[in-house]
Amino acid sequence: IVSRGVGQIGPIVDGQSPVPGSPYSVGMAADHDDHQHGHQHGQEHGHQHGHQHGQVQLSEADWADWVAQTELEGEVLLAFVTDTAQWVAELRDPAAPAIRRVLDIGSGPGVGTCELARLFPEAEVIAVDSSPAMLERAIQRATDLGLAERVRTHQAELPAGLGGLGPADVIWASMSLHHVGDEIEALRALRTVLAPHGVAAIAEMAEPIRMLPDDLDVGRPGLADRLEQAASQWFARMREGLPGSVPSAELASMLVGAGYEVLGARIARLRFDPPMAADPRRLAVGNLQRARRQLDEILDDDDRHALEILADPDDPRGVAQRPDVFLAAARQIVIAR
Repeated sequence: IVSRGVGQIGPIVDGQSPVPGSPYSVGMAADHDDHQHGHQHGQEHGHQHGHQHGQVQLSEADWADWVAQTELEGEVLLAFVTDTAQWVAELRDPAAPAIRRVLDIGSGPGVGTCELARLFPEAEVIAVDSSPAMLERAIQRATDLGLAERVRTHQAELPAGLGGLGPADVIWASMSLHHVGDEIEALRALRTVLAPHGVAAIAEMAEPIRMLPDDLDVGRPGLADRLEQAASQWFARMREGLPGSVPSAELASMLVGAGYEVLGARIARLRFDPPMAADPRRLAVGNLQRARRQLDEILDDDDRHALEILADPDDPRGVAQRPDVFLAAARQIVIAR
């Protein structure tokens, strides 16, 4: 367990299967049984896609809000990047040359990109994303942190658009693979730009993000379960609408199917307990506000009203003010060569 201020990452458990769930699950603190992998789509991910998110067309105002929310979640959950980079260094062949080029696939606004540049000080780090707005913010962030000389950007969608990026010593792809219809084909495309000694670290959501206590005084009992089911429906529709969509499989098995050798697989958990700091709380509020908009057509009137209360920053029953809010996120991380 590695402390991260008011948050902790861990325990990290090798060999577990992720729990299928949903993008905006606000489930209770109780543990869930493990199941076969089914990707969850969340607020907390890099952005391999462009202005159209799932089936929702974003306005410029929405897009600006999305960039800010994505940057916030990257900062709050940065320990996933930091600790995975250390794990990558441990698993690489000791005889391999120094890490000189790193690709951040689905980089979003470059929070992870800049952390990778900090952790691999001899490397050029390339932020790869389909959104010009995200890439512009990545460059600004790198400039602000004094990393601009080693950070550059490349606009592309998976699985196409990766030409000229290799050979990469490390590929980091966090919460971006599930935006591609054929995930194994995308992994094959990444393999073409991976150096012979290189490794790929792929992260996807392992469990639904959780932020609410068991004793919830808002809505009918079972609200969290219904929100999780609704978000799973939304995610399934999003996946079905992707070009060339095929069913997902367990992450490690997809890497093997794409021709990789798996070096390690584990689930990393990051938790912020009450009293929660401002940034994790802001992330929780943003998650619920976007869930309210995204799940509007799926939820019934009662659950929509409950979600409005929880997402309202001015309501004392909402996550912006309640003293019992926590934030728990989990990633399935697989490192392969």
